[in-house]
Amino acid sequence: MRVNISNKALIITICCLLFAIYIFSETNFEYLGQLSIILFVISLVMFVASPIPSALVALLILTIGILLGLPKSLLVGSFEQDIIWLMIGAFIISAMLEQSGLIHRMSHWILNQGHTRKMNRIIFFAAQVICIVIPSTSSRAVMLLPLYQQLATKLPHHKTFYSLLFPILILMGSNLTLLGAGSHLIGMGLLESQGQKSLSYFEFLFFGAPFGVVIAIISMAIIKLFTKMQHTKMQNQVKKLEKQYTNSEKKALIIIIITIFLWLTEWVHKMDIAVLTFFIALLIMLPALNLLSFKQGLKQINWSLIFFVAAASALGSLLVEYNVIDELQQSLFNSLTAAQWMNELTIILTIIIVSVLSHILITSHTTRAVVLIPGFLMLAEIFQLNKTATVFFALIGMNYCLTFPVSSKSILVFYEAEAGFNSKQLLKLSLILTPIYMVLMLIFYYCYWSPLGLTL
Repeated sequence: MRVNISNKALIITICCLLFAIYIFSETNFEYLGQLSIILFVISLVMFVASPIPSALVALLILTIGILLGLPKSLLVGSFEQDIIWLMIGAFIISAMLEQSGLIHRMSHWILNQGHTRKMNRIIFFAAQVICIVIPSTSSRAVMLLPLYQQLATKLPHHKTFYSLLFPILILMGSNLTLLGAGSHLIGMGLLESQGQKSLSYFEFLFFGAPFGVVIAIISMAIIKLFTKMQHTKMQNQVKKLEKQYTNSEKKALIIIIITIFLWLTEWVHKMDIAVLTFFIALLIMLPALNLLSFKQGLKQINWSLIFFVAAASALGSLLVEYNVIDELQQSLFNSLTAAQWMNELTIILTIIIVSVLSHILITSHTTRAVVLIPGFLMLAEIFQLNKTATVFFALIGMNYCLTFPVSSKSILVFYEAEAGFNSKQLLKLSLILTPIYMVLMLIFYYCYWSPLGLTL
């Protein structure tokens, strides 16, 4: 059988081979570190340039790495991550909301607003509220996925706009509160471990919420221009639903209120959110509740996404596991130590550039905090900076993660759900939003954070 290879595929293959030769011949990393760099870069290239499904790419690359010497535990252990079980539970809870009719009722109400401008404002407001009350970006994405699917069905010509809008609003909303991302808690914890002042929930809200709302508004405007989305009057409004809630809707509403309450009060009950979410998902499928059968629940889980997240997270962890990130970080901060001429602006720009672009190499939000926050604390020690302000500033930068689908779990949720965008479109949008995000951080530092006391 003859296999046709396009010129593009041939060029990409040759470039990857040349890159592998360079890494093996010109770097001093150990073999598994060199292999990790090569596999990670090749996976990113294939995510963007290959027609092969992303989950299959991630699993293939990871399996090849194991055959070439990486430990088998990397593949098996990738399914032990909290995020995997959190997402499985969130998918089942989301399926309950859809099956009960609550999501259908919400989407009908939104679609009956009569104009896409009003509808988009409601979506924007709802996304901000959800970002405040639900602590996991993945959970927020899975919760909003059924609503997006309803909108995409009713407004197919706006599918690209909404498939980008939902995950980006979710990600920008991470800046709003201390619970907006797990990395925030890690950063504050590292501050406290060094005897430094951490930010309370309300302090973080005070400093972070204005930035989160402004960047979300800007992002929404950019996405409109990027997708050429035009506001239109809703010509065919859907039939209004009856006001009475059904028993299924009432039960689903009670369960989701209890779930959100338990998420918000984790600091009181100390139960792990991933296990708690999975437990609630199991309860939902009990026959006595008559909400969702076990078979229906399993069918609603996006297993392709689960495999992708597990394998992609494992690929992203390779650079940390084999000290590639540590050596690069140490080299960077060693060079900064000698640069005593650096002024405040130069230091701010360094923190912005490193933190914002870190998602390209370290795809896990939590891992970015674990790896980079100690380095930023070292930077603060070298230049006698306010460590609380340094960590807060770095956390805001690390919340940006839009370049590749693998850069964020919330993007993956929509990317794998027959989204209206592809990897190339996401990359182009990120090339627009990245400098805007960086400039806005700089503006907020001089015009809001610093004047109010959060200064380096």
